[in-house]
Amino acid sequence: MLRKLPVIAAMGLAAVLATASATVAADKTSGEFDLLWNDCFVAPGEEIPDWVGTIDFDGDVYDMLFFNVGDGRPPNHPPAEGTGAFNEVWAVYDGLELVFDEACAVETFDGDLVLWGLDHGTSDSEAATYAMTGSIMEGSGPFEGLAGEPISMSGTFFENPDGVLQAPGVLHIG
Repeated sequence: MLRKLPVIAAMGLAAVLATASATVAADKTSGEFDLLWNDCFVAPGEEIPDWVGTIDFDGDVYDMLFFNVGDGRPPNHPPAEGTGAFNEVWAVYDGLELVFDEACAVETFDGDLVLWGLDHGTSDSEAATYAMTGSIMEGSGPFEGLAGEPISMSGTFFENPDGVLQAPGVLHIG
């Protein structure tokens, strides 16, 4: 009987730790982001992000990148006039340092990846809005346990006073 106590205690501790991790992840169910267009972006791919910015989850601010990987439409099926379509890989980093040289080659790309996923969506240039859905592929640290969760993002875009395209929005998890 006494030998069973450590096993029962260990199982209880594992349950508490698993619940704590899930609770931390549950607190991170939405975040507000603000993105700027990256002038170094030239074509879809996973090398150069098209959007660069930050996301705030309950006061914890992280860096956020979007990599356009295409529009996802079949050949010869353009989007309706005034709309656009996109497929993206998005990533959230803690302590990201991203530096481009004068030729727009990545000079430094360093940081801790804490959350990433895939999305697809559309934009409406007349309304200056966008919306996308997707899923989380992997999460670590405060985002542990979120892999497989659905996401949605939406927001607006406009040219800011510096002449840079800006896109604030909200990411919802679950």
